[in-house]
Parts: sequence; C-alpha cells; structure tokens
Amino acid sequence: MPTRYIHVSRLLRLFQPVLCLASVCLGDPFETPAILKDNVEFWKKIYAEVSLEEGLIHDAEHPMVIYEKISIGSRAGRRRALFIKAHKEKIGALVQGIPGKAPASLLTEEKRIVALFQKHASEDAITGAHARIRFQQGQKERFYEGLYRSGAYLDTILAILRMYDVPPDLAYLPHVESSFNPHAYSKVGAAGLWQFMRGTGRQYLKIGYDVDERRDPIASTYAAAKLLSHNYRELKSWPLAITAYNHGLYGMKRAVATTGSRDIAVIIQRHSSRSFKFASKNFYSCFLAACDIARQPEKYFTKVEYAPPTTYHDMVLTHYIRPSVLAKHLGADVRALARMNPAVRPVVFQRDRLIPKGTRIHLPASISLAFADSAFRAIPDSLRLETPPRPEYYRVRRGDNLYAIARRFGVRARDLALDNNISRMNRIYAGQVLRIPGVADKKPAPIVSFVEDKRAESHLAAPQPAGGGEGKEDTAVVAAASAARDTTLEMLSDTLEEIVMAEAVAAPDVLKGRYQSRFDAEVYDLEVEISPVGKSASIRVSVDETLGHYADWLGLPTWRLRQLNRMGNRSTIHIGQRLTIPGDTMMIARFVEERLEYHMALEEDFYSQYKVAEVRRHAVERGQTLLGICEDDGTVPLWLVKKYNKHTDLSRLDVGMILWIPVVAEKTEEDFEFEKRGPGSDYRYYREPIQPPSKPLQRVP
Repeated sequence: MPTRYIHVSRLLRLFQPVLCLASVCLGDPFETPAILKDNVEFWKKIYAEVSLEEGLIHDAEHPMVIYEKISIGSRAGRRRALFIKAHKEKIGALVQGIPGKAPASLLTEEKRIVALFQKHASEDAITGAHARIRFQQGQKERFYEGLYRSGAYLDTILAILRMYDVPPDLAYLPHVESSFNPHAYSKVGAAGLWQFMRGTGRQYLKIGYDVDERRDPIASTYAAAKLLSHNYRELKSWPLAITAYNHGLYGMKRAVATTGSRDIAVIIQRHSSRSFKFASKNFYSCFLAACDIARQPEKYFTKVEYAPPTTYHDMVLTHYIRPSVLAKHLGADVRALARMNPAVRPVVFQRDRLIPKGTRIHLPASISLAFADSAFRAIPDSLRLETPPRPEYYRVRRGDNLYAIARRFGVRARDLALDNNISRMNRIYAGQVLRIPGVADKKPAPIVSFVEDKRAESHLAAPQPAGGGEGKEDTAVVAAASAARDTTLEMLSDTLEEIVMAEAVAAPDVLKGRYQSRFDAEVYDLEVEISPVGKSASIRVSVDETLGHYADWLGLPTWRLRQLNRMGNRSTIHIGQRLTIPGDTMMIARFVEERLEYHMALEEDFYSQYKVAEVRRHAVERGQTLLGICEDDGTVPLWLVKKYNKHTDLSRLDVGMILWIPVVAEKTEEDFEFEKRGPGSDYRYYREPIQPPSKPLQRVP
C-alpha cells in the first residue's frame, strides 16, 4: 500500500472538545505555568501578527514589555543590524534614565514604559532593563506557509508519534523548528523539518555527503519521536523533554540537578548557565504558542489553505545507480524524483552522482512497486554497481587549468567542469579542491593531495616548466591543449571551452570584491602526517570538528581516540590541537575522504540558502571571544569566519587584532535566478517541493 499524506487539522479541531476533556481527566502534559503566560502571548504575536518586514523591540526577561514595533523593510546585512542597533540604543538610553525619577517628572513615553512593567513584570524590574533590550523579527508569513505545508505531513507525523507514545500535540513542533519546510537549513547547520544538528542526527539517521536523512520528513520524524521519547524517559516531564530538544538532554539534567526541581517554571526562573539563554528559556513557550495557533488557525488568519494529500511508494536500492539511469528505466522525470527525495542531497541530482546502495527512494504513486522492481532488475549491470568507484580529489595549483587537470586524470573536461559547478563567473583558483569524477573500471587512487606523502604527491603535482618558477603555466600542456582539440573538447560550447582553458588564479582577496562560495581546502588544515610504520597518523583539529566526528569517520569508539591521545573523559579538543588517529593506509584514506566531504557538505548546504552580503572590519576588544564576535550581527558559522581569515590564528585573539567578519543574509529570489544561469546550478528547482499560497490574510479583532 502506498504511504498517504492527508490533512487532519480539521479532524483535530472537530474533536477538540473531546481532546480537552481527556486532557482534564488524564492531566494535560503541556500546562502553561503562570510565569510563562506572557511569553506564550508574545510568541503568538510574533507568529501571527508581526510580519517578516517588522520586528518587536522588547525586554528579554519580560517579553510582553514591548517598547516598539519597527519596520525593517528590505534592509539586510550590516545596514539592517545598524538600523536595529540604533533603535535599541535610543530605547536603552530612555529606560536607563527612568529609575530614580519622581513619578511627576516622568515624560509621556517614560510613563508608558513604567506602565508596561507594572502590568507585565514589576516596577522594580526597570532597574537594569537597559541591558535586556532585545529585537525579535516577525514570522507571520512563515507560520502561515507552515500551516499550508503541514497538510502534507501531519497525519503521518501523528501516526509515528503514537508508535513511540509521544503526545500528539508534538506534531506541531515543526512549526517552531522549520515552518514544516523539509529543506530548512540554519546558519549553524541544523537541517530539515525537525532541525537536527549533525551530531544529534547521526544517532538515528544516515548523514553523509550523498544522503542526509535529516531532510526526509518521514525518516526525520521517526528520529524526532525516538529522541523526544528518550528525553521524556530520562527527565520524567514533557516540558523538560521539549526544552531538552533545543538545549540538549545533559543540559536539562544539569538544570534539574542545580535547581532540585523538574518544574519548567522553576528551572526558567532559577537556572543559569552560559548556554541556557533566551532561545532555550523560550523554546517551550514557542511550542505552546504554535500549538494554540495550529489548533485554531481561524482565530488568527481569515483564510487557511493546506497542501493537498501526497502519495508515494518506497523502494530500497540494492545497487549504486545514477539518478538519470533510474529515472529513465522507471519512466519518471528526474526532477520529480529530486523533489520527492529531499534526503538525497541536491548535488547528487545536479551532478548525476551515484545514489548509494541501501537508500530508500520515494516513487510517485503512479509507479507500482511490481513495475519498479521489474524495471530496476532490467537495468544493465554496467549501469548499476555493487561497489562504487572511489572519486579522487585534486587541490588546484597556480597555473593549472581544467583541461590539463582532466587529461592528467583521464576524464572529460566537460564532466570536470559540471561536476564542480564551475562557470565563467566562477573560475578555479589555487587552493581550491576539485572532485574528479569516478570511473568504474579505473583503479582507485589514494587521496594524496591531503596526505603528506611527497613521493605520491609529486605524481599528481602540476608539471613545472624546464626553467622552473612556481606559478607559471606548463607551456607543453597548454600547447598540447590548443593543438589537439580532440574529443575532450569537441562537444563543448565556446563558453565552456573558455572555462576549461582558463588558468587558475590566486584566491580572491575579500577586500577587492565578493568572496566566491567555492570550497577552499586551505581553510581547514586537512593535512595528514602518516607515521613511518603506517599504522597511525597525525592531524590538527580544524573548525567544526569533534572527537565524535573522528570516531565516526574511522569507525571506532570515541574512548579509543581518548585513550590513544591520553585524554580524560571530560577533556575537550580545540582548533589547532595535534591528535593521533589509528588506522592502516585504507582506513586513513577513508578518513581523509569523509573528513573532506563533511566540510564540503557544510559549505554547500549553507550556500544553498545564505549568502555573504558584505564583510566588516573588526578590531578585537578586551574580553571578546570569537563566538561573541560571530554573534554580534547574528550567528555566523565559525568555518565562514575562518574562510575570511584563513591566515589568522583564531585560537588566540589579541586586543587590536583585525578580523574580517562576513555579514550573512538569506538569499533572495533574484539570487536563485542568477545562480540558475550557471552550469549545473539549478538548486532552486529542488529546494521547495510544496509551494504555499501568497501572503496570509490576518484576522482583525
């Protein structure tokens, strides 16, 4: 039977009185503590009243103390940040002057602020309030779109939650996490409907370069149900289990231990830690607000539409196969397959890479499983593989061009350009990593570009002219390229011919223009020093890496790495630290490949939704930390900061040190349209399978 998505919100609302009666009899697991009622009301305003082009300036501890609603319009990047900062500073100066003033001397605006505190906090809370001023952007349009998208998933989510004894209201949690968008991706790397981080997601899901099940609404719902159920068993409280979904299980266990309470209200009031900040403290309130709106959306919007039901069949691949081959033999459209299978990363469809064996593929309901099985078995063995060819990687050197690199590895220059998304406006540069398309009958070569084996590295190094001189193009290769014009180039357009013959240039200077979104291996310090006996290797810790990553890439338990490096159970690692990893040559080669693809995936996923709007110059001040600087203009990924400061030691910040901080903004429709002009860069086609209707209609009280 096909899996069927149908919308059940109307059914839930029909039985709402029964559900309410049951919650009274059985005990509501999601009661709203008195101290959180204002917080819930605040988030209902954000979700249902305040648009994306607006925002509220409010008190962080008493959010219904709303000083001002401001219009941010289309401002982005640093311009947006400075606009918000100016409003916050103006209000801060006003609030700071209120304590100590006689009531009779208060100005009209000051009296309004005092009245807000009297109603939603206490007058005493005004003291120190200038340090708690915060801005929150509206989310009305996104929540409305989420209501529409939820129609495709709610029934299946509810069925899965029941399997794990998770309360049905938790089906509304994706409203908070992703607005029910399976393609949602946060600046810090959380992905999918349920916004799993890679570390947490790896406990339940397949997460790699080709397949990332965090993006699959069904697979990720199973994972979310397991995680929420586990949190509840450990914490014995659903409000705490929900908060742990954001803050982490061990963080909430510490909160219970320090406060001696499992009451969410007590923990929010009393618990204090560097990580238990506004987002964690308000996560449960956000959930309650989302539940209230989703249960009775007509109270907040005049017209609510829902996505139509979706049906599909599932098949599990028994071989490695390319999307184009699978689509052709099934009689399906490859783009339709891409839209139905968000777990298969867009890069696989864009570059027609092999889909891994064991991947669960969703097929249109019009294709029966019997036909799919027969069609798959009819595919020639040469087009479906038991084991995939291992791709090779090459780090570009100054003077290289795509044609010369293609000849060196025995592949077509066209394939090399398309497989690496290279266009005339996106030239190769020294330090860039190119993925060399695999050839099935070719013996895999070791990934020597990142391993310090000088003899092997010289085999792949760019040939040097007889007179020497680093950075000069190999005249023999260029002469051969211009004279031959053989089958490697015969199918190329003039534009692509220009691309493959273009000489690699030095990496662009961020001060001279927009930094390209191409992967640069030099950012990550990926070199591996293999021991003389070949049984271990030495590496340096790079940005966004943990012991858990290393253990996963090596297929070893974490304790083995701790033991080998004489680390205690609570020891942490830091950027630049030297570590020893065990393994033979093949094990190290696999480690190098998976480590590289991990960083490549982080960048590709980030650039699929975000762009660098501008770069600001920052002089480090006393007491500043790198993470604090990254959060000044909104969260900026650490790897991105490193990319703009790749020759700077970020492990130690000195007062006065100059850093270049990228200002991140979400991509616009114009950005996506621009990217579609490049070869292979039609990511926009895959990222939004369920298009919600136009702007929401807000119900006016």
